[in-house]
Amino acid sequence: MNDSLGEAIRRHRESRGLTQESLAQLARISTRAVGDIERGLRRRIYPDTASGIANALSLDGPTRNDFLRLARGRPGSLLRLVGELPMPLTPLVAREAEVRRLVALLEQKQVRLVTVTGPGGVGKTRVAIAASAAVASSYPDGVAWVELASCAAPDAVGLAIATVVGSNPRHGSVADLVRTSIGDRRILVVLETFEHVLDAAALVAEVVARCPNVTFLTTSRAPLRIQGEHVLLVEPLIVSAAAVLFLDRASAVRPDLDAPNAVAIAEDICGRVQGLPLAVELAAARARHVSLMVLSEQLDSQLAVLTVGDRDQPVRQRTMRDTVAWSHDLLDSSARTAFAKLSVLDGWNLEAAARVVEADVLAPLSTLVEHSLVRPPSPSDAHGRYAMLDVVREYAAHQRPRIDGAVELSDRHAGWFLEVAEAAAPAMRGRGQQAAHREVAADLGNMRVAFGWLRDDGRALDALRLSAALWMFWLWQGGFAEGRSWLRAALYADTGREPQVTATALWGASWLAYFQGDYAEARVRTAALRSLAERTGSSVSRRNAVTMRGMLAMAERRFADAAAALDEALELAGNAGDPWLRATSTLNAGAGVLYTGDVSRARRLFDIASHSFSELGDETYTTRAQRHLAACNLVAGNHAQAQTHLLASLHTSDLLDDRWGVAESVEGLAQVAASLGDVRRAAVLASYAARVRQRLGVVRHPFDEELARRFLSRVDGTPGWDTAWADATASLHDLADELGIVP
Repeated sequence: MNDSLGEAIRRHRESRGLTQESLAQLARISTRAVGDIERGLRRRIYPDTASGIANALSLDGPTRNDFLRLARGRPGSLLRLVGELPMPLTPLVAREAEVRRLVALLEQKQVRLVTVTGPGGVGKTRVAIAASAAVASSYPDGVAWVELASCAAPDAVGLAIATVVGSNPRHGSVADLVRTSIGDRRILVVLETFEHVLDAAALVAEVVARCPNVTFLTTSRAPLRIQGEHVLLVEPLIVSAAAVLFLDRASAVRPDLDAPNAVAIAEDICGRVQGLPLAVELAAARARHVSLMVLSEQLDSQLAVLTVGDRDQPVRQRTMRDTVAWSHDLLDSSARTAFAKLSVLDGWNLEAAARVVEADVLAPLSTLVEHSLVRPPSPSDAHGRYAMLDVVREYAAHQRPRIDGAVELSDRHAGWFLEVAEAAAPAMRGRGQQAAHREVAADLGNMRVAFGWLRDDGRALDALRLSAALWMFWLWQGGFAEGRSWLRAALYADTGREPQVTATALWGASWLAYFQGDYAEARVRTAALRSLAERTGSSVSRRNAVTMRGMLAMAERRFADAAAALDEALELAGNAGDPWLRATSTLNAGAGVLYTGDVSRARRLFDIASHSFSELGDETYTTRAQRHLAACNLVAGNHAQAQTHLLASLHTSDLLDDRWGVAESVEGLAQVAASLGDVRRAAVLASYAARVRQRLGVVRHPFDEELARRFLSRVDGTPGWDTAWADATASLHDLADELGIVP
C-alpha cells in the first residue's frame, strides 16, 4: 500500500480506535503535530518522534519497519538490496525466537558484527535470510548478500564482497576497494558460509574499523573471534517443533501421508536425529521410499539413511555425511585425532576426555567446539559435560580405525567409567548421594558403552564389577529391568575369582528381582549368596542372605518367620562394622515386627533407623523410615500423624527424583484416605501410585501390599471406587499440583 506518511498514520490510528488527541498523548507529542502530519504539512519526522508514534500505534515487524522508513522520507519497497536475498521455497519453522534475537542485534547501531553459528544443517542460513529481510529498512543503502562457499581461499573473500557491493577490482588492493566502495554507507553485508575462510576475519575487522556505518552478518560453523563480535548460537529444534517441520516436508513428497500415529512417529524420528533441521528434512525425503515406522527403525545408522537431499542444495548439504565431512576437513591433524578418539565417549567432562585422549585435550577440544562439532556444557550445567550430536559422533566413530590404538581407546574408556562407578557406589548411601546419583545418571550412556565392551571383550570380572557397583543406582533410577539384565549377563560369565564382587552382584540381583515381584529369581540368587557366604565366612554376605530370606518370608505373609530372620540380620549387621547396613537392618527388623503386632517395638526401631540414616546423610532411606513410621501411626489409628510423615517423605522423594519413593508415599496417603472413608481420594491416589509403579516396572513392596490389604481393601469395589479409578487420569495433574510434586 503506497500511503503518504499522513495517510499511514491516520489509517493505523483509526483502525485502533484512537483520536488525534489520544494518539498524541500516547506518543508524547502535541495534538497539533499529529494534525499537521495527517494533513500532509510534514512529510518527514524525527526518528524519536516516529518511534513514539509507532509504539503508540502498536506497530511491529515489517509493518513497523515500513512505517519508520516512510517517516524518514524513503517510501517504496521495504527491501532495497545491493545483492538479492535468496528466496527460500519452503517456510521457516519454529525459528521465531532466533530471528527476533538476531533482528534486535542488527537494529543496534553499535553492533557492527554478528555471527550466526551452530552445527552444520541447523538452519543458520534460513535464520539470517529472515532477519535480513526484517531489518532491511533500517539499512537505507541496502543489504548485500555474499555467498562464500565457492571461495577456495581467504584471499577470495574480499573479491566476493567487492563484486557484490560494486567495487572495481582492477585498481588498488581488494581491502582498499571494499573500504572505498562501502565508505560511510549504512549497509548490511551478509557473509554466508564463513567457516572455511576464517583467516579473512582480518579483512572484516579492518572494514568495520574504517567504515563507520557498515554492519556485517556472517553465518559460520565457527565464530570469527575478532573484537566486537556478537555470537548468536542456533540450536537444534525441540522435538515437537521438529515434528512439525518433518510432517510439512514429508507431506510434500508423500501427499497420502496419513498414518494414524503420524505425529507420534514423527516425534520419534525427530528425537532420533536430535531435532537437527537438515537431518529432519533428509529423513522427510526418505518418507517417499519407506513407511514412517520403518524409517524410524533404520535411523540407528543416520549416515546411511540421510542421503537424499535436494539437488538444488549445496553439495555439502545433500547428505549428513557431506555436512559433517565439510567441518571435519577444516580441522588440523591434532583436532582430527581428538575428534576420532572422543567419539568413544557418550558425553564427557574434561577429566574423562583427558583419560581417553591421553594428551592435552583442551586445545583440540576448543577447536572442535569452535567448529560446532562438539557442544560445550551450558553455563548452568552442574556436570560440565561436552557432547556430540549423534550423527556427528557416528561420523567421528568411522574415523577411529584410521588412528592408532583403537582397542586401547575402548579399554581406557571402560577402565575410567568402571572407576567412576565404583567410586560412586558408597557415595550413593550417604551425604551427597543425590549428587552421586546424578553424576552416574549423566554418564549412563558411557556406562552402557563400557559394559558392552567389557562383556563382549570377555572381561567377565570387570563387567561383574561394573554391574555390581551400579545396582543401587538402578534401584534409585527405576531401571530395574536394565539392571537385572546387566547382572544376569555378568553373573552368567562370572568365574568366581573375586567372591566379594560376586556376593555384591548376587545381593543386587536379589533385590532388583524382588522389587519386580520375581520372587523365584530372588530365591535362586539368595540361595547362591547364602552358599557363597558359608564358603567365605563373610558376615556381610551372611547378613545380606538372611535379610533376603526374611523379606521373601514377608512376601509370603509368614510374618513370624520374617521377623525372626530380620532380627538375625540385625545382629549380623552389628558384627559387619557397616553403619549403613546396621541402619538398614534396623529398618527391616521394624517392618518384620510390625506385622507380628508389636507396634511399639516397630516404632522404636523405625525411630532409630531414621536417626541413623539422618546422621549418615542418606536422605532416600530417611524418607523410607518416615514412611514406615507413618505405617505405625496408621495401624494405631493416628491418621493425622501418618499423613504428616507421608507428606514429608513425598516431598523429599520428589526432590530427589526418587520415583519409587514417590509411589510408596502416595500409596500410603491412599491408605490414610481409605481408613478415613474418603473413597474417591483413595482411588485417585492409589491409581497415581499404580501408574508410577507400572512405569518403573515394579510391584508393591510386600510391606505396602500388607497395608493395602488392611486399608485399601475396605473401600476397593465400594460405590464410587471404580468411577474414581477410571477417571483418575483427568485428576492426576490436579493431584500433583495439590501435593506439590512432579506429575
